Amino acid sequence: MTEFKAYGTVAEIEEVVRRFESCEFRPEKFFHARHLTVAAWYFLQFDEKTACERMRAGLVKFIRYHGKNGYHATITEFWLRLAKEALCVAERDDDLVADINQLVAHLNDKSLIYAHYSRERVDSREAKAMWVEPDLKPLPGSE
Repeated sequence: MTEFKAYGTVAEIEEVVRRFESCEFRPEKFFHARHLTVAAWYFLQFDEKTACERMRAGLVKFIRYHGKNGYHATITEFWLRLAKEALCVAERDDDLVADINQLVAHLNDKSLIYAHYSRERVDSREAKAMWVEPDLKPLPGSE
């Protein structure tokens, strides 16, 4: 896992979003914390539906641009749902930088998915193609 260095300014966050949207990051440099940063930015800038659509479409574009075939519907949806839930329950103070830093620090462990999904389920062809419900533990906010 790449260590997350907290953002100091809105401009730093906007630069991550811009570089993602323009496919400037090399795939290995668009690591988990940056995925979370973009998702959080979208949720804080747009309504939920628009934020999710932008993230999904952006990931598909990014993956295709870099000649990869790695879009995974369940993994994407899992992290979008966790990010949205984290923003809903967080004590926010209308400071975008602090809110995004808090969310990324809280969710910056890619293995969190395995508390909710068995490897077999998340690695299935079905889970890659479309959302499948967790088989180990419900997501926060859905209990």
